[in-house]
Amino acid sequence: MAHEYDKKFIEGALDMVQQGDRSVAAIARDLGIHDWMLRLWCRREGVKRGQKVRQQAPSKKQPGAQEDPQEKLKRLERELQRLQKENDSLKMDREILKKAAAFFAKESE
Repeated sequence: MAHEYDKKFIEGALDMVQQGDRSVAAIARDLGIHDWMLRLWCRREGVKRGQKVRQQAPSKKQPGAQEDPQEKLKRLERELQRLQKENDSLKMDREILKKAAAFFAKESE
């Protein structure tokens, strides 16, 4: 059964998260909702416990703004890590497809 929450309820929940006094799980429990729902709202609205995050992603800086070398290094390391995970996943997918193709080729003989 899907529940619809009004905007005022969601905003109130997000304000509670921003205050940072309690964990997201505790707030969700007190509101009678699942913590994953509250985390989804926080992620969608860019809200973190105890603070409001910038709505604009760091990689989308204002035109002409220079990226700090440390920020660039961190961003590139995150990108490298993401691409390595994606590469590992694609390698595994390829191996599975090879085995499946061999299996079906053998079955069709």
